Amino acid sequence: MTRPPSRAIRTWLAALAAAALPALSAAQELTGSFASGKAPYLWTEGTGNRGAELDIVSAVLRHAGYGLRIVTMPKRRLMAEFPESNLDFTTGLQLSDLPGYCHTAIYMSYHNVAITLRSRHITLDSVTQLLNYKVAIRQYLYEDLDIGRPGSGMPALLPANFTEFHAQDQQVRFFYAGRSDVIVLDHSIFQWYAKRLGLLSGSNNALDVHDLFPDRHGVRAAFRDSTMCERFDRNLAAIVADGTYRSIWKSYDIGGVPDPSP
Repeated sequence: MTRPPSRAIRTWLAALAAAALPALSAAQELTGSFASGKAPYLWTEGTGNRGAELDIVSAVLRHAGYGLRIVTMPKRRLMAEFPESNLDFTTGLQLSDLPGYCHTAIYMSYHNVAITLRSRHITLDSVTQLLNYKVAIRQYLYEDLDIGRPGSGMPALLPANFTEFHAQDQQVRFFYAGRSDVIVLDHSIFQWYAKRLGLLSGSNNALDVHDLFPDRHGVRAAFRDSTMCERFDRNLAAIVADGTYRSIWKSYDIGGVPDPSP
């Protein structure tokens, strides 16, 4: 008859199993980069990061059985540094960004608008009218929205009257300081920062919102491992179907449709 292992052996085996858990978890952890400074989608609070984009990507990877470690940086650095980095993936991209890597389906969409102070009595009926004013715009948004596409009447490259910002709190402050006539960015990002900076109240701060960009601006992730794109897309569909996506979106009080499709 085989005797059960002694208490000492059982204790040793339990300790050995516990010691192996971190290694197993680490093997299932992916590291991704995110553009910073764009609450309520992603921002730094204290020593941590929060936001709807982070929660959505985390939920997709968790559903697929992966943990997530993140690095935040301006989008310009994000794209420039990814090819030579040890990152597994990066986020917030268009299909034309980082050619040669596997791109996922759209996991989130922005609603970009042009906003002016009502007291300025600015009329904007077309994108070309932006050339008449000083414009504060999110970094890379001119390219992402293809504003300078052939036949648009706009320059192919960022016009001299446009100022780019990688941090949207700085962009909103710039606009309210009177240093730009128009601000172009996602409506929820604008509302988030303007409200928290105490800039929405007062009759002089009444706003006009110009919906010059009717198409929602969808973003994707790019992975080094092409098999991860299929896994990401399959698990994105799963968290949309089970209501997780909608719950994340609504928890940040973001307007618009809680659905990744543009």
